[in-house]
Amino acid sequence: MDRIQATTIKRGGDPNPLDTTGLCLLSLDGGGVRGLSTLYILKSVMNRLNHERKNNNLPPVKPCEVFDLIGGTSTGG
Repeated sequence: MDRIQATTIKRGGDPNPLDTTGLCLLSLDGGGVRGLSTLYILKSVMNRLNHERKNNNLPPVKPCEVFDLIGGTSTGG
């Protein structure tokens, strides 16, 4: 948290959690419960994102529209 605040003070303005200059990668790794819990976490993140988009009168998006590359192993893959 201190690093984000230091960046804000050094560069001015609010920190931007979304870096648009690089690739946005999603890695879903793990089998069994680990893979399943990863998918539940992704579902929660997407629900929160789409709730915010709905509040801003924007259409919902799928993970493939948010991430540039999605990959994984076992259940996560």
